[in-house]
Amino acid sequence: MIEILDILEVKKHIAGLKAVIFDMDDTLYGEKEYVRSGYCKIGQILPQVENAAEKLWQLFEEKKPAIDELLKQEGLNSEEIKKECLHTYRYQEPDIHLYPGVKEMLESLRKEGYFLGVITDGRPEGQRAKIKALGLEKLVDHILVTDEFGGVEYRKPNPIAFKTMKEKMRTEYSQMCYVGDNINKDFIAPQQLGMKSIWFKNPDGLYVR
Repeated sequence: MIEILDILEVKKHIAGLKAVIFDMDDTLYGEKEYVRSGYCKIGQILPQVENAAEKLWQLFEEKKPAIDELLKQEGLNSEEIKKECLHTYRYQEPDIHLYPGVKEMLESLRKEGYFLGVITDGRPEGQRAKIKALGLEKLVDHILVTDEFGGVEYRKPNPIAFKTMKEKMRTEYSQMCYVGDNINKDFIAPQQLGMKSIWFKNPDGLYVR
């Protein structure tokens, strides 16, 4: 497995391959930005809480269940309010952006003839909203959200998404590479299938080890 500290280094390690598949969260953009976006949306529906978004972020940084803790602190303990907050977060139109240079990198790789894909875990409604906000459908050839195969059991390290991507790209595993940030789950299936692996050791990732 190759380790990189900058996602733009991918281009140095894919010579001779035909397909490059990326994880999305904390690989192509920073997931903390999504969290902040969600907290801002929640703040808009809690006008009675002063600086709600900032308070949520502080609780998040303290590694506490931010929404539950905020509602508790503010005396807003009704299940209805909690459900509204969770729905707002999960169905937000997120204000997120690709890491600097990623758009140009993907465009360059496509011009060079690489097939590009994305395999991402998570609730379909949230992941599809992220994909739309980042404009990824215009930048890669195929996007697979693992939960759409039938639930959380299809998330990585389940190999089904990688097998499906191989079929869509009509290439061999030995000609494919997966780029991700989560050492605990991203590379198990690719390595078992014979794909190349590039670990983006993201220093600002949401789940930095």
